[in-house]
Amino acid sequence: MEDFLKIKIDTPYGIIGDIHGCLKEFEKIVKDIKRDYGKDCFIISVGDTVDRGDYNIETIEYCMHLYEEGNFIEVQSNHNYKFTRWLKGENVKISYGMQKTIQQFNNLPESKKFEIKERYLKYYSECPLYIIVNDDTIVAHAGIKDDMIGKKGSKVKDFVLYGETTGRFTKEGFPERIDWTKKRKVTPESKKIVYGHVVFREPYINNMCYGIDTGCVLGNKLTAYIPDENRFIFQKAKKVYFSFK
Repeated sequence: MEDFLKIKIDTPYGIIGDIHGCLKEFEKIVKDIKRDYGKDCFIISVGDTVDRGDYNIETIEYCMHLYEEGNFIEVQSNHNYKFTRWLKGENVKISYGMQKTIQQFNNLPESKKFEIKERYLKYYSECPLYIIVNDDTIVAHAGIKDDMIGKKGSKVKDFVLYGETTGRFTKEGFPERIDWTKKRKVTPESKKIVYGHVVFREPYINNMCYGIDTGCVLGNKLTAYIPDENRFIFQKAKKVYFSFK
């Protein structure tokens, strides 16, 4: 889907940060959300469900299962977008832990590879670019600027998937990112923006923007955010799955 999605949710819902193949932590945080808010609680993923972790194929299978049950949706993201391009046979650079996803896929029996490829390409084609929930909260993988909300196109897609970078790298090996939240001008009409992509030790809150990628795959924790209650739920990583060193 090259469009955004507007939805109405009348009950508390959860937004989960970058998963990156950390299936056990993902399953546990979903269980905790449903324990606290009911088995039909709606859950949104900020994307980047694959790469770097140990259970990438199992994680996308779990996402597809939740989606088919009807109370889960995932927004588009850079890692998952790249994986779909690879599945389609496009020439992509295998980096940032993508080799783990590809190896796991290639280790599947041929019939299973065909099944996963067909199901996942269809699933991802139905993932919206970003989601507007109840006209007051936006979920976008790398974030979104106010003048982009309600719009689509290549410029919006590039920002939503990748954010902004300086072209340099941090000592941890991440691309050095520009904190777009700092220049946001908050007004009484401003919406919450919940995003992932940029790794923080703790949720990063600035100008009504909530960064919830807390580096589970790097050994920290997986984070879920409940906007209606301004509450965070955490699941500690079981181990360090990936390191840039």
